[in-house]
Amino acid sequence: MFYFFLDNKSLSVYSRTSSKQNLSLTYKAKLHLPISNTISNSKKLNSLIARALDEINEELSLTNNLCSIIIDDSLLNHSIIIGSKKFENINEQIKNECEIKWGKKVKNLYFISEERKTSKNIFHSVAIHHFLREKIKLNFNNFGLSIKYIVPMSSILTFGLKSTQFAVIKNGKKIKFFGNTRKGFMFFNATFIGQKRKVEKCIGLLDLPTIKKSDLEKNSLKFIYFNRIKIVEYLANYIINNIPLLNFAGTNKVQILSGDLKTNDSQYFPPSEGLNYNKFIKNFSSGMLSILFLAFVLSFFSKYDFMNLDQNQTIKDKKDKVNKISEEIFLINSSDNMIENLLNIRERFSDIDTFYILENSFIVNGESIDIKKDIPSYADKTKINFNDLLILLFEIENNLKFKVFSDESSALSSKNIVLRFENIENSFLALTEIKKYSNISLIKAAFDKSKNSLHLYLTILK
Repeated sequence: MFYFFLDNKSLSVYSRTSSKQNLSLTYKAKLHLPISNTISNSKKLNSLIARALDEINEELSLTNNLCSIIIDDSLLNHSIIIGSKKFENINEQIKNECEIKWGKKVKNLYFISEERKTSKNIFHSVAIHHFLREKIKLNFNNFGLSIKYIVPMSSILTFGLKSTQFAVIKNGKKIKFFGNTRKGFMFFNATFIGQKRKVEKCIGLLDLPTIKKSDLEKNSLKFIYFNRIKIVEYLANYIINNIPLLNFAGTNKVQILSGDLKTNDSQYFPPSEGLNYNKFIKNFSSGMLSILFLAFVLSFFSKYDFMNLDQNQTIKDKKDKVNKISEEIFLINSSDNMIENLLNIRERFSDIDTFYILENSFIVNGESIDIKKDIPSYADKTKINFNDLLILLFEIENNLKFKVFSDESSALSSKNIVLRFENIENSFLALTEIKKYSNISLIKAAFDKSKNSLHLYLTILK
């Protein structure tokens, strides 16, 4: 498993080596912009995380691995809720009180909450921006990582603390304190410059404790010091021992009640002797309904051509033809012709309802159009790898859908991909970028305005 630590300016990855059992920092990627500056911009945030992962992926292979992600609390919102009988449940109360606290911003936040043993009926709620959570999940999954935890750093720090203890993180003269006091979760900052002390409470129901600089220099069990590697090691130990932690990878609800993880444990009941006719009839009926439902689903999708490659023999023939071409001459003129013809249809048609294009077939609004084949090929094309291509395409359309179907032939190694755009203009922008690269060939494109979708089928040389 890989352990990632995300803060405002960097993404770090920790792992175990075969010769060493302890966790160590494997790589740290600096973000080209602070997350706090891009948190409300979906495209920039997506690019930010994707580039960092792409940089890490060049150092170690991320594909087909589990991962857990620690989120620095500077990127999160905390609130303390005292349970009230005026509301039907705590989720309703958290939403209501946070709307009062944050106003319209609350609609962009994703909440998880907990109640500790030291604070009955006092709930600690943590919120993450929807864009940040979804872009983390999207990009990590795109790099072949399966996410087990997305954990607030404070949840790791405070789990094992007594009500009189504080977890301490020191960064120069600035010190952060986290605790689970008798009045619930508490988080505050302190700065010591000479004899001067500045203390600022971020969240908590208790008054700030009196802390002297000399108290921090003593070997006291009241203050438990953490650095990043220690935080990651604690998380790894909690996962091994199945310790309940707040987890943004799970559902949006109260996840921990009185320190116990809410789970549904499966139960085993030994079968009774003899044949249970009622159970037999129920199982038979359920089986028949499942078969009928499956048949209905298959019949439904058989009429929908999204990413359906088996029905189009032309695509298969085209792919086999591409596999016979050497890498030096992979710049296929027909691909350039198809792209240029697609980009030019806006000049010929004021309203486009449908189109469908192959190497030798071009149909617009049900009318067959001649394909111009005298379009020159570009000699100054470059190449692009698959991950950079995805980053580029997601910057064009945030809601882009795609599916990869790899094919390893004896002649060359290729990757085939189908893209689904919701906006036709975005698809034209994508085609403008795609034609710049010599290792990408357009195989087919199809558009149907009534379905509000456009599909591009590409072959990419690895």
